[in-house]
Amino acid sequence: KPVLPRQSPWRTSVSLKLTEANEPAYGAYVEVRVVPSEALALHPADDAPGDGASCGMKDGAFRCTAGTQGYARLVAASEGDWSGEARIVVAWADRTEELPITVLPAGLPEDATNFALIAGGLGESDRVLATYVPLTCTIGPLPDDLGAVWRPGAIRAREARVRASPPQNAPGVVEHAPVIIESLHSEAALSLDRGCRARATRLRVLLGPTGESPPFTLCFSDLGGEARLAVSSGQKVIEPGPSFTVDPEPRLLRVRALRSVVTAGTPGDLFEVSAYNAERVRIAVPVDLAVGDDQVIALGGASVTLRGEDSEATVIQGIAVAPGTTELRVTPRLLASPECTSGPITVVAQEPEPEEPEPEPEQEQEEAAPEPEPEQEEPA
Repeated sequence: KPVLPRQSPWRTSVSLKLTEANEPAYGAYVEVRVVPSEALALHPADDAPGDGASCGMKDGAFRCTAGTQGYARLVAASEGDWSGEARIVVAWADRTEELPITVLPAGLPEDATNFALIAGGLGESDRVLATYVPLTCTIGPLPDDLGAVWRPGAIRAREARVRASPPQNAPGVVEHAPVIIESLHSEAALSLDRGCRARATRLRVLLGPTGESPPFTLCFSDLGGEARLAVSSGQKVIEPGPSFTVDPEPRLLRVRALRSVVTAGTPGDLFEVSAYNAERVRIAVPVDLAVGDDQVIALGGASVTLRGEDSEATVIQGIAVAPGTTELRVTPRLLASPECTSGPITVVAQEPEPEEPEPEPEQEQEEAAPEPEPEQEEPA
């Protein structure tokens, strides 16, 4: 049986006229077959006249018998996915007649227009943003498991439809036209379920009478990336294929103090901040920075984009201003939460430089030597 509904026209009536000596060959019969056999299915006509004409299977062959006027009618139907040039072959005694029939591929004809995929909730940039819902904080080592890449009940999803406009000479050709949507990225999938519980990489939808498909769902994992789709229908292909930039969903934000004690007035590297995805790979994430007390430490900037795995971890520089204790607070850019806090850093006052001793005054000149005693005269 054919898979319904099918795109129109998917069947056609064929009339046979049998004559003998220029007279209707009432009661004569012919055998009818299709080449190749999988191209078309043969059936009796629904409105066969009641003059004795008939068509149907008999003795393993499809046979048509002429009525009183020499006519017989049958229906040739496309019930599979085969397309190409088929032939209906009619054999009667030593005569053979052929009727060519072109079976077009199921889908849109080449002259259909406005063939496009329309997805909601993406904005003009076709970007899927991170939600930061599963983001947690740490100041220590990474845990062994950061959760599933496809979070049950929390998969990022966008509703989409496919649409097309029919050619002017065949306004009904778009109804029931099948469209094939394929995901060309491992972290993007397709679903008929809004929650993306059942996912596939290939989906088939049918266009309605207005040329629009029922809604389906684009599903994106937490790893993100450049998600590309291929969309085709019959002789039509959307080129270039739709693509979406999917931001990775950070799972862990590590905010680490590089020093526990610094001296006031000293600039330098104070903190290290890194974000990780579900596979424990460091990723680029834009964040805002603040300290608990900006009178204690002054930062070099209020925001930064954290570096990914292809470079060194992001180091936050600052200057110790005055004695006290404070910490670094990090949030996703333009969001108030979640907020991740580092360990404390204590700023101590500079030790005063020791005073140099005053130089000793120079000693006075050596005291004058005592006068020698006068010599006594010897007695004569």
